[in-house]
Amino acid sequence: MSALSKTPNHLSVIFDVGVSTDDMNLEKIIQQAAELAAWSVAAGISTISIYDERGHLKSHAHILEVFASLRCKSFVPDQPHRVAVYLDGRRLLGEENPNPDGEQPGLSLYIISEDDGQRALASITEALTERVKHGDMTVDDISVDLVAEQLHLLVMPAPDLIVVFGSELNLSGYPLWHLQQAELETLYNEDEFGFLAFAHALQSFAGAEVRYGK
Repeated sequence: MSALSKTPNHLSVIFDVGVSTDDMNLEKIIQQAAELAAWSVAAGISTISIYDERGHLKSHAHILEVFASLRCKSFVPDQPHRVAVYLDGRRLLGEENPNPDGEQPGLSLYIISEDDGQRALASITEALTERVKHGDMTVDDISVDLVAEQLHLLVMPAPDLIVVFGSELNLSGYPLWHLQQAELETLYNEDEFGFLAFAHALQSFAGAEVRYGK
C-alpha cells in the first residue's frame, strides 16, 4: 500500500446486493466491514462508507463499531485503531464524550442506505423553501452545487472512489449525487471478498485519470 501514488480520502463500498439479509449473512457483512476498516487504516484512508440498501446494518451499528475497532487494533497495532461510526451524518456516540479514553479515531465510517437521500432531499427542500419565503434567498440562488453541498453535510462527505463488490454493476439506489466526482470500480465476485480485491481497487484508483460527471 505504501507504494501507491495516491489513495482515496473517502472510499465508499457497495457490497453484493443480491445476498440475503438473514442473521448469518448479516454477521458476515459485519465481519467484512470490520476487515475493510482495518485495511483502510493500513492504507492511510481516513474515511470509508458502506452502502446498506435496506438499512439492516444500521441497527447493528454499535456492534460494527466495536468489531471494527478491535480488528483495526489487531491488524495495525501501531496506528490509532478507534473507528467512529456515523449514522445520518452524525457520530454514533454523540458529541459530548465521543472519545472516553482520549484516543482520537483513526477512521470515520459512514453507514448509508437508500432512504438517506430521500430524507435529506426532503429536509433540504423544506429548509430552502422557508429561506425563500422569508426573503433570506431567492430561487435563483438555489443551484445544484448548493443542494449537493447540503446533501454532503446531512448524509456524508463526497467519496472519491466507489467500489462495488458483486457479480454485476448494480448500484441499487446508491445516492446519485455521490457519483458525480467519484471513480467507480467493479470487482466481479470470482473469489470471496478479500484483501487482494481491495488492493486491486486501490491500484486502479492510483493509476486512473481524474474524471467528472460519471
